[in-house]
Amino acid sequence: MSRLAGVAVLSLAAFVLAGATLPARAQDKSRVRVKPAPVDEKVAGIDEALRRSGLRNHLTRVRVRMKQTIEDNNPNLDADVRQWLWRTLDVSFSPEAYTKPVKQALLDNYDADFLTRVLVWYHFPAGKKMVRLEHSGVEPGQDQARNKYLAALENRQPSEERLVAIFRIDEASRASEGTFGAIRAVVDGWNRGIEQVMPEQSQQRAAQGAIARNMFRAQMRDAVSEEVLRELMYTYRGATDAELQAYAEFLESDAGTWFFSTAYKGQQAFLEKAVDKVAETYVNTIYVDQTTRPRSTNSRVPATQ
Repeated sequence: MSRLAGVAVLSLAAFVLAGATLPARAQDKSRVRVKPAPVDEKVAGIDEALRRSGLRNHLTRVRVRMKQTIEDNNPNLDADVRQWLWRTLDVSFSPEAYTKPVKQALLDNYDADFLTRVLVWYHFPAGKKMVRLEHSGVEPGQDQARNKYLAALENRQPSEERLVAIFRIDEASRASEGTFGAIRAVVDGWNRGIEQVMPEQSQQRAAQGAIARNMFRAQMRDAVSEEVLRELMYTYRGATDAELQAYAEFLESDAGTWFFSTAYKGQQAFLEKAVDKVAETYVNTIYVDQTTRPRSTNSRVPATQ
């Protein structure tokens, strides 16, 4: 166990023995500045926080949401482009692809006190339960159960407190914002790739560009947010209102804000580079493939409606 993780365990024991019940924000006011940690210790502490927080679960959900949004908004997408998109999302937008920039952002904005508080939270039973629910939420094969649960909510509305807590969790964890930013990066890269080859491309490719632009219309942000909120209702269905409230308070605390906002900065840095990567793979995969493939009446790409 890393030194910082050990400090977190000791801090947790102190909280429990003292019967501490202060809200997250109240605890933040009594921060104790600690001596700067060596680089190796910083890395070990950040790795521990990333592992315990289940941030990978959040990033996995981003990719799943992207696929669902593209599928829902592009029913007539041709087979080659769909295959390219899915491969791009699986490889270039995997949780592992985000890891380096997220870790670098946390190192660049390192705060030992905040990191210790994050580790303390995820040692609590409530923190462990949230991570367990989030991990369960990204497991495949849940579409039917999710749709059934959400359909039941139409007739049995959750409490106002629960809805508010879910909204706060979404805002503080940057779930909707991160998803929308990732979708925008794919669409921008897609359009950029199309623009690079447009003079030599057929009207079919122009239609593909129109599909991409239409997908990124103004109301897309609201649609993404609404879908994410519904998804979170399902993910946290096993948590009580009080547990959701406690989770929201942690996420909104100084330590929680530092961790998730800094991780989001790392995601943004990754997405800025991803735009060019998507454009490059489009040109090298779709354009090159279509211009070098022998023409065949049996392998013709279906026209987009």
